Amino acid sequence: MKLHRVLSSVGLGLTTGLSAAASPAEIPADADLYPTVLTPTRLRQSLQDVPASVTVITADMLRKFAIRSIPEALRLVPGMAITQASGPDYRINYHGTNVLVPRRMNVLIDGVSVYQPMFARVDWTNLPIAIDDVDRIEVTRGPNSAAYGPNSLLAIVNIISRHPRDVERVFASVEKGGNGVAAGTFRLGATLGDIDMRLTVNHERDGGYDVQQRAGADHDSLRLTRVNFRAVKPFGSATNLDINAGYVGGTKEVPGVDSGGITYPDAKPRDTYLSATLTHSFAPTHQFQARAYVWTDKIEQSWRTCYPTAMFLPEMFAMYQANPGYAAAILAGRLPTGGTPADDALAAAAIAAIRGLGASATAPTCGTAEQGLEQRRVDLEVQDTYVVSERARFVAGAGVRRHSGSSATFLGIDLANTVWRAFGNLEYRPAPNLAINLGAYAERDELSGSSFSPRAAANYRLSDLQTLRFVWSRGTRTPDVQEQRANWTYTLTEATPALNGSSTVRLFQSARSPGGLQSERIRSFEVGYLLNVPAYGLLVDVKAFDDELSSLISEKLQLSSFKPTNSGAVHLTGVELQANAAITADWTVFLNYAYLRNHGATNLLETTQYSRHSGSIGTWKAFGDGWAASIAYFGAAGDGLGQSAYGRTDLTLSKRVGLAAGKAEVSLTARRLDNPQQTYFRDFGAANTLRAAYDSRWQVLGQLRVSF
Repeated sequence: MKLHRVLSSVGLGLTTGLSAAASPAEIPADADLYPTVLTPTRLRQSLQDVPASVTVITADMLRKFAIRSIPEALRLVPGMAITQASGPDYRINYHGTNVLVPRRMNVLIDGVSVYQPMFARVDWTNLPIAIDDVDRIEVTRGPNSAAYGPNSLLAIVNIISRHPRDVERVFASVEKGGNGVAAGTFRLGATLGDIDMRLTVNHERDGGYDVQQRAGADHDSLRLTRVNFRAVKPFGSATNLDINAGYVGGTKEVPGVDSGGITYPDAKPRDTYLSATLTHSFAPTHQFQARAYVWTDKIEQSWRTCYPTAMFLPEMFAMYQANPGYAAAILAGRLPTGGTPADDALAAAAIAAIRGLGASATAPTCGTAEQGLEQRRVDLEVQDTYVVSERARFVAGAGVRRHSGSSATFLGIDLANTVWRAFGNLEYRPAPNLAINLGAYAERDELSGSSFSPRAAANYRLSDLQTLRFVWSRGTRTPDVQEQRANWTYTLTEATPALNGSSTVRLFQSARSPGGLQSERIRSFEVGYLLNVPAYGLLVDVKAFDDELSSLISEKLQLSSFKPTNSGAVHLTGVELQANAAITADWTVFLNYAYLRNHGATNLLETTQYSRHSGSIGTWKAFGDGWAASIAYFGAAGDGLGQSAYGRTDLTLSKRVGLAAGKAEVSLTARRLDNPQQTYFRDFGAANTLRAAYDSRWQVLGQLRVSF
């Protein structure tokens, strides 16, 4: 992999660029030397005082480097592991671990979580925000359960959208590229009285890979439409109401689910959401916020599949529930032994039923299978922020969430769960150069019990431009409803031929969760160093970390083997570097690097998404008369089980022109993959790894943006 050579050369370029820059201008004494972030503690804090390492990705950076999706933007975050298993299927987690179902990182949009607690996942391609509406992305690199609770185990991503008053009156963008990539966005901004509003409609297409191992051909495309409306209404000078509503829907092609499938199990997601946030300032030092949101996630997914008729016998279903080993032996034509008398009786009934079918026992029965689901969330939260003095301030709050779900396949019945929470964070300055942050989050979950996540941190300013950071924290990830209460069966409709006169049949395999699972846990310690050189626009953050993850649910949860336990563990240690420099007004450079050591894993699945070395590096330069160019490299060593290395170079050339009442920008991006084929997982005992590939290592994307 070229990552080491590229990082070395750009690191040299960064040093050379700083040496060649003009003499430092005098910095005003009251200048804001550090970016301000909100996500780590729910308090607005300078990076100098934040109890975490934070990556901030701005809209300007997304535009300069032609980044057109949230998953691809996260390649700018040191330590972020990103695997694209198919066109619509991104597997993303900070520091990786289990690639099958990454579920240890929370994602917010304007402070509202899009993590799906019923099935513990983030649907990355279904995020309800167009990339052109993103103002910035704040990534807290480390456990943030102390601020946002369970499911913020490893990190948290907060996507902050543009305020309606900050958008153009009319904006449109279109893009077209290889591999079926195309997108269009249209946005209107308006002011009605004192209400600022924006309406965005976005349509996206992606042809995915050219070859999928499961399908043997190209069948993993994505077609999605997003509609978002946001309005902000002030009530006097002290109160604001922020309304956000939207819809996401489309089709995601799925290469395959089962070995008997004769049609593709494409998924059709339909999401709707509505949130309202009321903010009131009692005084310049005291602010109250109340937020409510409702969210519905629905997926329709069905396909035709065929299996031998014997697999649909009710007697085989009863046999599998009592003794799966007996069921496997019977289908293999062997006489099972070693079970209980009850097992022997069920086996006799199953064998008799198979013999009764005669030759048709091995003939296929085909029917329509489905694994659709629906999730509903209602959430209420209040928080209070108060500045006690120049030395102390705090934020505290509480909330309740009711989430429910239904899936005839995965759950059998409708299930619901209520979660109560309380949280708080205190920032205290015992001395001018020392900031202490103490935070905690307590939660009561009806299904999984109580959890408590504390954090303690100290930031010591060596000078106005240098800070040392020490952070200790604990975090959790709550088992989802499926892990705790799964009742997994497949019932096929429109079966042909009919079995015992019925066209509705049930596959013999089933899975039930043993329940009683506890939360996954992490103990994390971090030492960081922050350097700021305002004269050169240079900001450097270096951290060393030691994370112990325990009580992990590491097993591969599948229909034939659904046995979740809390026996998993893994130890993650390493070092990360993040640097950004605005060398001049028209020349910027960034550099990210992560060294990760994954060791002590009790289950090999916790090593499937792992790169010992990863990073990204790039530079942007404006040349005058509206012309600009950027080049960036993204790489990961790919040390996980069955995982290949990843490397990509992006070169973008853009031109901006002024219009009579607005502006336009056209850009062309050429992308080169080090390897057009990737592998991402090798199952235990399997000869081949799962792989996906493009026909060419080259991809081209063109884009036009117009605003008035």
